[in-house]
Formats: sequence, C-alpha cells, structure tokens
Amino acid sequence: MIRDDILSGRLPSGARLTEAMVMERTGVSRTPVREGLRTLEGEGLVVTYRSRGTFVTYRLTPDEATLIYDVRLVLEPHLTGLAAERMTPETLAAIENVLAHFVDALDNAEPREAGQLDADFHLAIYEASGSELLSVLRGYWTRLQLELSERVYNTELPRRFLDEHMSIFGALKDGDSARARKQMKAHIEHGKATIVKALKEKA
Repeated sequence: MIRDDILSGRLPSGARLTEAMVMERTGVSRTPVREGLRTLEGEGLVVTYRSRGTFVTYRLTPDEATLIYDVRLVLEPHLTGLAAERMTPETLAAIENVLAHFVDALDNAEPREAGQLDADFHLAIYEASGSELLSVLRGYWTRLQLELSERVYNTELPRRFLDEHMSIFGALKDGDSARARKQMKAHIEHGKATIVKALKEKA
C-alpha cells in the first residue's frame, strides 16, 4: 500500500513516514510496519536517518539516472537474449497478454496504467530469462519505476514506445536471441535519452 502511494505520487519525495502514520494507513501492527519500511528502503523508495526518521527518497539526479541506465544497457539486453533462448509457449502468451493490455491502456488514454504495464512487460521478459542476475535488476527496478512514472511517461508518450515493444516481442516469438538483445538495447537507449532530458529540465 505504501509502495503504491509512493509510485502514484500520493506520497511525494521528501515526505516523512512515521510508524504511527503507516500503521493508521495500513491497519497493521508495528512489527510488520517496520519490516515493510525496511523492504521499501532496500528498494530505494525510502531512506532512514538515525536521528531524523524515515522519508520518501529524493529523486534521481541526471548523473544517477545516467549511471542506472548504463547498468540497464548491459544487463537488460543480456536478460532479454536469454529469455528468447528459454521462452516457452506459456510465457510468450503471458507476455503477449501484457502487451495487449498495454495497447488497450494507450487506446483509452490511461498513461499511468500504460506506464505500469510497460514495467510489467519488461519484468515478464526478464523473469523468463531464469538468470541469477535478476537479483541485480531488482536492486534498482522499483526506484527506477518511480522515475519512469514521474518523468518518462509524463515526458514521452507511452505510445512512442509501442513499436519498440512490438519489435522486442517479435524477436522473442522467433527465438532470435541476438535480435532480441539489439531491440531491447535500442529501447532502453530511447528511455535513457528521455529520462535524462526530463531530469535536466526539472533541475
């Protein structure tokens, strides 16, 4: 619930989170609240200062965003290539289903929903890779998703990513590992240019 509040913008960057506030918001006791806040801190969505308390994390700087995208450009095309090699009919159908919902959200002018489905599309592909490197991706993904929802999807229309998604899916369907890696790399480069531009405009 708190993660959704942060990702939706209901809890803005810098907002203070007390245990009492989270208990009231979620209706759960102090122990799971503490565990939940530790989980959110591990995802990079909150930061805790010993003498000050817990706060929603501040947004990435252009340099930090560039660094994360440099990691993405190495890791995620690799995972996509593995996914193409290991794709099953069931997994391919699940990815196609996410893509169909992404198109529906675009047609219904729901950019935030389209943004979430964009993230779901990526994660479904990476999960299909079965790689142990998924733990590295999870270390930055939720923080990145916050930036995507607040920066990329409000700067670059999600529809402009559709052709790239379709190309990636086509490569996965064909089991073409090299083409899948190439298409994913181009897609992430597009996202990198968009988010760095958006962050610089906000600076």
